[in-house]
Amino acid sequence: MITEDLIVRECFEAVEAFAECAYLGRGRFDWTKVQKDAHEALDNQFGEAQVALCVERCKG
Repeated sequence: MITEDLIVRECFEAVEAFAECAYLGRGRFDWTKVQKDAHEALDNQFGEAQVALCVERCKG
């Protein structure tokens, strides 16, 4: 039985790209900026819940 939420690969890859753009150095990212940019760009295509899930998974 699968208990994990299903992540859409294209959405996750897009969120990763936003994270690369928000890299601050020394392993730190501006996650507020990643979340804002991802929701603005991807909510209509993937849905707010999917984008939020991808951001959380990307944080690691």
